[in-house]
Amino acid sequence: MVVVGLLALPGSTSFALRTLPFTDLCAALAVLQEAEAAREETVVMGDRESREIIARSTLRRQIPTIRFTGDRRTYEFLVMHPSLATQLARRLYPPLERYTVTQIGEGVYTVEDRGALRGDARLIAATGDHRIYRFQGEFRSLAHLIRYTGRMVLVLRYREVREGSRPFMDSDPDFYLRIDHPFFHVMTKLLSPLLASIIDRRVKMIVEATRTLFDRVQTDPKGLYQQMRAWPEMQPTDLEAFRQAFLGKEAVAR
Repeated sequence: MVVVGLLALPGSTSFALRTLPFTDLCAALAVLQEAEAAREETVVMGDRESREIIARSTLRRQIPTIRFTGDRRTYEFLVMHPSLATQLARRLYPPLERYTVTQIGEGVYTVEDRGALRGDARLIAATGDHRIYRFQGEFRSLAHLIRYTGRMVLVLRYREVREGSRPFMDSDPDFYLRIDHPFFHVMTKLLSPLLASIIDRRVKMIVEATRTLFDRVQTDPKGLYQQMRAWPEMQPTDLEAFRQAFLGKEAVAR
């Protein structure tokens, strides 16, 4: 659900960079950025289709860093349960009602936007600080008169930061879109500034929904859990996972 990169440096490396002259600092940053790119390339090396999408992308979009108030535990729970996170967000943020995400296998999901988009998403890599998904689906526009297929790789980096005693999660989504139809591939490239604006508006909506959900989980997990139990779309396994993650052994009235 979190869509949507800044280089995250270990503390020892960050200290070393601050002691370098400016020219050496730029060179060091370039080396580190190359190392990060190489690391991601290694992650997708085993997935031929992802390599092809990245190498021949129609559009690449790097979303500016998104910050959520909360800790890694909350963030990772929502990232690891995209179907549940989307169901909760649809309830708490009505503009997201058109979206559905359904798990159909281990790390495999169907994604739908009320007929305008339908496809499959597959988790192809997960490490301690980022996840990589590959999407494939059909897009429709102009009252469904135009249909075309596309594929996308989403790289989702994240890290916990603190300001005083307050924890925050910074997320850096980066995606590569490949339109299969030659005509739409060319048109997408020509219209990339307009598409970037549309994408930014869509991302803003999803970010607001995620922030609403994040805040509710952080401030009132028990109240949210009680509401969840009354929602017919909630699966018993999702309810139990939420209870264990945020309520622990606390007794919950049944």
